[in-house]
Amino acid sequence: MTRIGILRLNEKPQFRDKIACVVAASMGIDTFFFRPQDIDFESRMIRGQHFLDDGWQTSFDEFPDVIYNHLPLSTEQKEIFTRLAQDIPFTTHRIGNKNVVLKRLAQDGRFRENLIPMYRIRKGDDLFPLLEQYGQVIFKPANGKQGQRIYTIEPDGDNSFQFHHLLEKMNYTKGELIERIEEETKRNPIIVQPFIASQTIHGHSYCMRVHVAKGAGGKWKLVKFFPFVSNNNQESVSHLSHGAFSTTRMDIFMEQNYPDTHQDVTRKIVEFARRFPVYFESFYAYPLDALGIDVGIGADGNVYIYEVNSLPGTRYVEFQAEYLAIQYCDHLARQQVSPAVNGLTAGWMKEQIEA
Repeated sequence: MTRIGILRLNEKPQFRDKIACVVAASMGIDTFFFRPQDIDFESRMIRGQHFLDDGWQTSFDEFPDVIYNHLPLSTEQKEIFTRLAQDIPFTTHRIGNKNVVLKRLAQDGRFRENLIPMYRIRKGDDLFPLLEQYGQVIFKPANGKQGQRIYTIEPDGDNSFQFHHLLEKMNYTKGELIERIEEETKRNPIIVQPFIASQTIHGHSYCMRVHVAKGAGGKWKLVKFFPFVSNNNQESVSHLSHGAFSTTRMDIFMEQNYPDTHQDVTRKIVEFARRFPVYFESFYAYPLDALGIDVGIGADGNVYIYEVNSLPGTRYVEFQAEYLAIQYCDHLARQQVSPAVNGLTAGWMKEQIEA
């Protein structure tokens, strides 16, 4: 019997962990929840929690066959995860920062039609040729998460520029904008891209999340694609962490927003979800288990990649995601291959490129 350990950083099991345990039980797989502090390396035992009789019950378990994991955040967690990974395969690995990911995709070129040009900003004056070329640009940190510090910038008359963040709009002179840009670049490497207007028929910006994951036999599957739609048509960037809303009724959403082309646009998204994960995974020295690919749909109906994330959130797709995750865990356990290489702490691609 396959034994799966669900390694999380949260103190208590979440609803998704309950789903995973129920799904696993239906497949005859023993599954338990645990945290980094629950591991005893000397005895090779874990203080785990099993979901039984609609409740969590504590027990002491031997090391499992495979670990379905979160990613370590602290130095201590990294040490624990890495030590455990010497003996047991982990499902989830890092993919590197967004700058590296997008740059590598651009260099390879096979998905060039889906890529938005990307530029690294090192000083304030670097921005203005791009504004002249594209008119409106997205300005964001290479290592950002949950849509934090994503801005749009556009000219607004002579020596005046609009700097947008959510519903906040600031007007800067050229000198003030240079000062703001250089302040941001001191905090993080900065990416600038042309603004792609991905909007509903009512003018609300939206981002499409394409959630893909491995299931039985280690094969990639499309879990779901669904939009994050801005609550306010004054926002140029949409993200759930900014208060956007979502729907999983994609048939209705697509028919309403693409009345004449919804079948063609849907086909493009599904075809992209089929081809991209295998290609993307080929850049890494270790297997990936799931990806959250945020894309925009341009006015031309084309799919444009905003960013690629490992460990995508499962809100709205919890059952589908956990069902595939348990299937993939079972597949990993049956491979009986030494973990050897993992991407728990670094997550760089095979070929290093400058961030």
